[in-house]
Amino acid sequence: MITWAVLPVKKYSVGKSRLRYLFTEAELKELNQQLFESTFTKIQESSGIDRILVVSREEHALARCLAHGGVALLEDDPSTLNSAIRQAQEYICHHGSGRIIILPSDLPLMTSKDLESLINLADGKRQLVIVPDHFQSGTNALLLSEPELIEPCFGSGSFRKHTRQALEKNAELVVYLNENIQWDLDTSLELYRIINTKTELTRLSQLRKETSP
Repeated sequence: MITWAVLPVKKYSVGKSRLRYLFTEAELKELNQQLFESTFTKIQESSGIDRILVVSREEHALARCLAHGGVALLEDDPSTLNSAIRQAQEYICHHGSGRIIILPSDLPLMTSKDLESLINLADGKRQLVIVPDHFQSGTNALLLSEPELIEPCFGSGSFRKHTRQALEKNAELVVYLNENIQWDLDTSLELYRIINTKTELTRLSQLRKETSP
């Protein structure tokens, strides 16, 4: 069975808006670009993923995806995370189907091995594998055994919304608590937790130096 990785990407100039007070506009754009490139590379390095699909209005992200043999979808208007994912689901349904793993681009601690461990948990039909965020409120990764198994409900309380859909559809539910995937980058709390790790993203590494005693 083909396994697709779906990577929705905001324009670099608007992503991570809650961190704007910590970075200049140029630094934040650089950070968003590096987060995407790092995540894309980890997906490429993960065994078990056959195709990468990027859906975005960011020209650089789309061009990089195409240059590395992926599928690049120009995101439709209106631009929301859930509508972008639904656009990707529809494309996959019409181009060979298969199972899909939905990932944000802001998981700097995630490794290719973490991804492989997640994929290895999916071994059945009508199955949803979900990785919640570290608060177990949001959703940081979803693996669907078929493209339209559930509707994406990313946002506040999405972990509960996604698990409820799996139960309503009589799908097997697997909750995977992987610390590296559970730490996304949205708030200053998460930022300072992440910069004290071994992450090598330039802006995060530089900020770690600036905040060291």
